[in-house]
Amino acid sequence: MRKGIKAVKGRGSEIRSGMPKRIRIAAMTMPSASLVWILLVYAWIANYLIRMALSSLLPPIMAELSLSYTRAGLLATAFLYAYTAMQLPAGLLGDRLGRKRVVLSGIILGVAASLLMGLAGSFLMLFLARLLTGLSQGSLFSNDRVIIAAYTPKEKIALGQGVSFSGPGLGTTLGLFLAGALGELMPWRGVFFVFALPPLLAALLLWWLIPEPPTQVADSGRGSLRRVVRQPDLWILGVAGMTPVWIQFTLATWAPLLFAEIGVTELGRSAFYASLQGLPAPFGLLAMGWLADLAQRRGIGRKVVIALTILLAGGSFAAVGFVVQAGGSPLLLTTLMLATSFFLWGTWGPVYALVGDLVRPSLLGTAFGFMNTLCFVGSLAGPVFTGWVKDVTGSFACGCCGAAIAAGLGAAIALAIHPAFRLRAAPSVAGAEERRV
Repeated sequence: MRKGIKAVKGRGSEIRSGMPKRIRIAAMTMPSASLVWILLVYAWIANYLIRMALSSLLPPIMAELSLSYTRAGLLATAFLYAYTAMQLPAGLLGDRLGRKRVVLSGIILGVAASLLMGLAGSFLMLFLARLLTGLSQGSLFSNDRVIIAAYTPKEKIALGQGVSFSGPGLGTTLGLFLAGALGELMPWRGVFFVFALPPLLAALLLWWLIPEPPTQVADSGRGSLRRVVRQPDLWILGVAGMTPVWIQFTLATWAPLLFAEIGVTELGRSAFYASLQGLPAPFGLLAMGWLADLAQRRGIGRKVVIALTILLAGGSFAAVGFVVQAGGSPLLLTTLMLATSFFLWGTWGPVYALVGDLVRPSLLGTAFGFMNTLCFVGSLAGPVFTGWVKDVTGSFACGCCGAAIAAGLGAAIALAIHPAFRLRAAPSVAGAEERRV
């Protein structure tokens, strides 16, 4: 490793010789880890307000533009096409231009996209605005994970990654609920104008309070990507991760209309029930992360917990389909939706920990971007497939069962991670490389 930054252990750590003056000053003014967590949680929530508003506002949008369920599902996935495509480039851009710069640029672009959503007058314009929203918000994941790592003490890194990623779950709840509530008070276009304000505030706070994190010397962009794509277990993990993402975004897109199918026709009420799906996120992340760590200490691989959570999420979502088919009560449907969400979010703690085991630290940004790109392929298929099934059968029930079948396959694929179809944990590649260094 060439001369440059030798080590920055955390706030108040010693700055070793050879560090440039600009970075030495930045390191001495590092913000507290808790402040970084809080601001990035807020940034995720602000982004998710815009992301999730469409789901609650689909009924008036479909009525105004005369959209079928298939076209509505396509509109919902427009965001995801761009978001998925942006994962890996965002990580590489962050390596070159700086993590904070890429995050801030993405948030500001998201503000513009939300305003364009409110101004759109046709399906095509809405579709393009959602594509722009996906590009903007796709800049966050690959870079904020690295910012968290840079400003969090090593002994708290798992806690920091888990706490900071609770923002999407909380944003899901607030986005669905507030969009539904505001949609009853104003035209749906006005909701997108209102939702452009919180991310603007997030950008200002991040720009003001969080300095660009010091950059460690890493492989070149092409070299790091080559190393990552040659890791077969990352491919397996990404393919397995497609299935919980399939269910997650099917539920996020169609949950208000799932409640409408069993008789909850009021926009605000169906949006309220649907919004509850984000509440289990922090609990799932903490509980399954703790379980995966416990299993690892006892010699059982994290992949076992990943497979278990995917399987349980699929089983819960199949039950959602049966309740919809039978016209069950909103209380029962809500309970099953919460169970599904708990296991969906619980998948990601063990997944992110396993990524850290599979690659060395200098490749983590690229590895997260690559793995998340694979996972989000599931988000492209789920909402459209479920909308098409609704058009063909007249019910969401078969779409829910199809997603559950896919989850069963995903659980089996997760168990193929080395050592394939065995319970024991594999040695940490990252740990082995650190010991050799």
